[in-house]
Amino acid sequence: MKAVQPLRIRSAVWSVVVFFVCALVVAASALIETTRKAALNESEAQLARYVSGAEAALNRAFLSVDVLLASSDVLLDFAGDAMDWGRPDTASAVLQRTARQNLAVRMVALLDAQGHVLASSSPRAAALELHLPEGFLEQALAPAVSVLVIGKPVRSFVSSENVVYMARHLRAASGARLVAVAEVSVAMLTSVLTQGAEIPSLEVTLETGGGSLLLAVPDAADGTRRAPVAPLREVLRESGGWDTPTRLQALPGRVLARSIIYDDLWISASLPRQAALADWRIEAIAEASVIAVFVLLLLLAGALFTRYVQRMADARQALAQSKIQLDQALESMINGFVLLDSQHRVQHWNHRFDEIFPWIAGVMAPQLPFRKVLETTVAHHLPQASATERANWVERRLLEQKNSKGPHEQQLPNGRTLQIMEHRTPDGGMVITYSDVTDMRRARAEIETLAFYDPLTGLPNRRLLLDRLGQATERAQRSGQLGALLFLDLDHFKTLNDTRGHEIGDELLLQVAQRLSASVRSADTVARLGGDEFVIMLCDLSSGAVEAAAQARRVAEKLLRALDQPYILQGHKHQSTGSVGATLFGEAACSAAELLRQADIAMYQVKARRGNGLCFFDPQMQTAISDRAQLEVDLKTALRQGELVLYYQPQFAQDGAMVGAEALLRWQHPERGLVPPGAFIAAAEESDLIVHIGSWVLQTACQQLVQWQSDPLCEALQLSVNVSARQFRHPRFVEQVLETVACLGTRAHLLTLELTESLVLDNVEETVARMHQLRARGIRFSVDDFGTGYSSLAYLTRLPLHQLKIDQSFVRNLGVRPTDDVIVQTIIGMASNLELEVIAEGVETSQQQALLLQYGCCYFQGYLLARPMPVEALYALLAGRAGSIQA
Repeated sequence: MKAVQPLRIRSAVWSVVVFFVCALVVAASALIETTRKAALNESEAQLARYVSGAEAALNRAFLSVDVLLASSDVLLDFAGDAMDWGRPDTASAVLQRTARQNLAVRMVALLDAQGHVLASSSPRAAALELHLPEGFLEQALAPAVSVLVIGKPVRSFVSSENVVYMARHLRAASGARLVAVAEVSVAMLTSVLTQGAEIPSLEVTLETGGGSLLLAVPDAADGTRRAPVAPLREVLRESGGWDTPTRLQALPGRVLARSIIYDDLWISASLPRQAALADWRIEAIAEASVIAVFVLLLLLAGALFTRYVQRMADARQALAQSKIQLDQALESMINGFVLLDSQHRVQHWNHRFDEIFPWIAGVMAPQLPFRKVLETTVAHHLPQASATERANWVERRLLEQKNSKGPHEQQLPNGRTLQIMEHRTPDGGMVITYSDVTDMRRARAEIETLAFYDPLTGLPNRRLLLDRLGQATERAQRSGQLGALLFLDLDHFKTLNDTRGHEIGDELLLQVAQRLSASVRSADTVARLGGDEFVIMLCDLSSGAVEAAAQARRVAEKLLRALDQPYILQGHKHQSTGSVGATLFGEAACSAAELLRQADIAMYQVKARRGNGLCFFDPQMQTAISDRAQLEVDLKTALRQGELVLYYQPQFAQDGAMVGAEALLRWQHPERGLVPPGAFIAAAEESDLIVHIGSWVLQTACQQLVQWQSDPLCEALQLSVNVSARQFRHPRFVEQVLETVACLGTRAHLLTLELTESLVLDNVEETVARMHQLRARGIRFSVDDFGTGYSSLAYLTRLPLHQLKIDQSFVRNLGVRPTDDVIVQTIIGMASNLELEVIAEGVETSQQQALLLQYGCCYFQGYLLARPMPVEALYALLAGRAGSIQA
């Protein structure tokens, strides 16, 4: 028995030892597996950090290129006058400076819609031969709204390296569509992708969601890139663990991807599982060695028993902690949560569920059938319903739960909307989550409103209008019933904004929107394009063009009558009118943008006739506008090639002596001959060309004065130069005049600037300040066409004037219409009292000159005395008069 007892003890000890050894082996396996998971999790975290950084870096790189392309129109000043498109080297110089500021860009070019290079940052400028990927230019021009378009990598013919072209389409002031293209090196994009990539065996790709590979790191050894094993969208949808094939080598591993902000492009980072576990294997060997040591120690000392007991205690504590954490996680969920068993009895629910359904809080209990929960809920959902209706609602809800195929919604009595998700558990139970999606729905509705509606008036914006107009055009072509597009612009709205403020302007726009909406049918569309521009789309008019035009005219006249009614703006009455341009659609295929342009052209015809009217689009309008655009182009060429010349019309005193001349602009056209200013000045004044032309006239006149200083016949002659309103209002006008006079050495007191009455009276304070700045340097001023405006004597006394110029319309009727004689006498008398010179222009008869002499006029200018002439003829006239005097 004593021998048996030790055997039993030994057996028990060895049993315990064997038990502990087995337990230790199990624990060791679990530990190795835990470290394996930790290694995979750490590698996945490194992948996530790298993908996030690479996404931000590539977004910044693409965004910098996008900003460069999007701002090209501002840099090249399409809407202004600073850029001379006749000289592509100027635009190329701007692009070259801009491209140097962006390290990501190798070259920037500006192309027209046919792909011709207009300017580039390349040393070859507009002569650059740009080989874009096939279809890339059409892809860039296709979107209605300008967006960044990214092409596939191609090999550059210039640098023989792989490059990516990015482009945006732009619109110039003339309406021409241009394309700004940037060339980005693939090597640069690769460096952006690999920046901070310190993970061994990392595979990085830049590809579309459909699987088209753009970049890959590392490249294949033979220089070709391996195609991705599957489209990225399918990989991300079907997997998510460490068994996903990597994007390049197709090894089992982990693939993480993020989309960048452009063109469905994704950055993916792949890491083979064997690379992620490389360090873990070393750790696993070390852990196994440690376990072996522990086993030896256990066999030798048997001390592992206490350690095992402690570990078991730790395991129980960890299990309890896990349950606590699970309970906390359920309670911290933002969604309501209910767990049902296989009998559809309540097993668990969280506090958020009680908050969503407060009337159930006192009813919920473990093992409560879910039917009871629904019966309590229906009493609050349908308080006025009968018992039968409530029972039907419960049965219908249970049937939906049984046949659940996806999320469904439930409206609460308080107006909130719940999204209910139901998932079955493996044991036949069900997990139900309740998500409050009210705020998300409101945000989505607000986003849609901001995207398609004008925030001030609530009317459809340009984007929604173009969409509806495109649909209406197709519908009209199918049905044969025409439609009409009315383009409405308020008259003198800018004056209201400038004088009474933008708040008053916004209030007027709101009332206009209300009147327009009330004056058309509910099926019609009233949209606001921006500013004071509105568009009304009329649908389902007559099938005949004449009848449809008549219907559109009646609606337009109704709108004009509604707009002509007085407005009450912050307690004050205001009167406003509108100009309407109209065009029909549905007879032939025409884009929405083209219809808008036609209606806009017709509207401007109304504006040209002082507004408050209606005009239908006529193709001749387009011809006139095209001619005007061509005239502007020809004027730019004339200014650049020196085709503009100055003629001089002499001015004489009472005694017949020549005292000065007026510089008059002429255009020496190579084909049309000498073109008078009346044929092109209006076009120049409507654009910013008048500023450049005015600067050229001023500089040429000052140069002529300098030449006269060395000739005794001309040294005392005054020279008058006309100044346009736009030129005078230019911010640097005073500075440019003073610089020209100073640089050329012109005697300022011989230079007279002629200003119109309307220019003088527009913004008097600024006008007086500018005139005084120039008067302080000796420059003289004359009011041209005096008497045709509404000058106030108080204003005249404030202006530093030297001369009044009687308009030729009064001179022409002297001795014919008594009122004009009175006006001329009044002007001469007023000038005499103000100590101003008076010069009459347009003197064509001896009778006119005699009357002017009788009334006391000092100086004369007109065909009777001399016509405008080249400077050589002026010299000859002076020499002839000097010879006759000496004789």
